[in-house]
Amino acid sequence: MLALPTFAGQKVIVNQAPVAPVAPAVASPWSIELATTYTWGVPDIYNGAWNNGHCKEIKSIGADITGVYAIDEHQAVTLRFGYTWGGEKWAADEEGSWNKTRIHTFSLMPGYRYTDAITDQLSWFVGANIGIANASYKDSTYYEKERLGSDHKAAWGFAYSAEVGLRYELTESLDVFCAYQYGGNTASPKIEGVRVFHRQHGHQARVGVGIKF
Repeated sequence: MLALPTFAGQKVIVNQAPVAPVAPAVASPWSIELATTYTWGVPDIYNGAWNNGHCKEIKSIGADITGVYAIDEHQAVTLRFGYTWGGEKWAADEEGSWNKTRIHTFSLMPGYRYTDAITDQLSWFVGANIGIANASYKDSTYYEKERLGSDHKAAWGFAYSAEVGLRYELTESLDVFCAYQYGGNTASPKIEGVRVFHRQHGHQARVGVGIKF
């Protein structure tokens, strides 16, 4: 409030209302991750109806999108939707035939993650996820380079993974990360009650970017 002078030479007195302090902006606990994966390993070996335990290796590539909610500066809960495409090679049997299976897998897994700082920009993290998966198997059997037949089956099962990695903050809203992960699923189709495909599991390399809102 401003008091105006009533005669020459009187001082002007200004009364100002106190200014309330402004609280700092609270960072959003939400972030999203976009990542790609490469999986390698040897699936379960057993005497199935078709493969007779001759599986040699399994390899696949994939991508995932993960929503992250930070509970505090160390803990977070996650929800990951992933897709992988790849297959397994079966070694030639005593008759000279060999098989190759193509596998398309979708998974949805909630999880938990713990993070701790190494420097101002670098941190390490560990996490685990468990959920469901749907795996679609397309099997082809060959003999002397001539196709004998194929079969296409799909199944549901549990999906799981555990990872440990490093994260580097580029800006306040963008970071990059890399991780070693072990994961797989139990989605292995059966034909006439007999399991004929290997369960998927193996070592994974995961790299990607994180975006904070």
